[in-house]
Amino acid sequence: LPHIAEYRDRFYKQLLEQMDGVHAERLRAEAERTRQPFGRARQHLNQELARQRAKQLQHVHLAQTFARMGYPEAALRQARTVQVTSARLLSQIYCRLTAGHHAIEAGEMAHVAECLLEIEDLIERGIHCGALVDPWNVVGFGGNFSLFPALENSIRDFRVDDLIDLVEQTLDLYSRAWTEAAACDNPHQEALFSGTMDCLAGWWDQFATASVSGVKHLVGKEVRISTDLVAGALNAWHKAGAAAGDIAFWQQFVDVFDSPKAFQLVVEALLDQDDLVASMALMMQWVSQIERTPLEDGDASFHPLALSWLQMVETRQHEPGENQWPLVEKF
Repeated sequence: LPHIAEYRDRFYKQLLEQMDGVHAERLRAEAERTRQPFGRARQHLNQELARQRAKQLQHVHLAQTFARMGYPEAALRQARTVQVTSARLLSQIYCRLTAGHHAIEAGEMAHVAECLLEIEDLIERGIHCGALVDPWNVVGFGGNFSLFPALENSIRDFRVDDLIDLVEQTLDLYSRAWTEAAACDNPHQEALFSGTMDCLAGWWDQFATASVSGVKHLVGKEVRISTDLVAGALNAWHKAGAAAGDIAFWQQFVDVFDSPKAFQLVVEALLDQDDLVASMALMMQWVSQIERTPLEDGDASFHPLALSWLQMVETRQHEPGENQWPLVEKF
């Protein structure tokens, strides 16, 4: 960048020197006031670029919001207005992430597998074409983007956060699909999701992004181990009869749930099964061991699970003959 800036300034200076007449005199007087050749024109150009950048950011944000809400057509329509490959690619990935979660809720596990394969393909294509940051840059530049050779002239590389969020959400979708397959006692799908998740986790961990300070901590192996523990417990729960509210059954597994991710996965699975009693008991267990299992770690958090639980109770409360207040009071 310093070399490019030097060429640019030299070009403007030479261009001004070649001009003559009244117009040239006015431009030279302007250069003295603005302390650079063609100062007003360059300021206008910078303002126009900033305006276009702000407009692009609005369209990108709208596209990703629509994608997360599950409106792929609206998301892609917003993304197409931006002539930036990364915006269109991110929108396509988020659309498939949302579609994958909807497919799990609908029990269409084959469609979930298709979405995950497409997501991984889009991430790989994005890295190869430059639309997404190269993961090696996270270690190579410490999560920063170097404007000039000096380290103090670096800025935060926001593309790193985008990539880590994408990989984390993809691993979360794998985890949810795997645990859902385990809860339904489907060994074929369990093997499919565990195998592909292994590959993704191994691919991501080679970049050692978790060793860089100031960058979101994401270790694929940790997510994979937590998912394996929860999948095993849910499979045993299914084979034991999958009785709702069977707190005694889950008591034998609480010692192996030693990470926020493990608690998040099992509570989400129980909420999907509409088991309010057991999910409440596991959340209370999580709170009781806060000294060794924090309530938040990355996207794994106690608070949104508690809100989801309360929303499910509220939904039941509106059903005829239901009184859920004693359960809420206990919670």
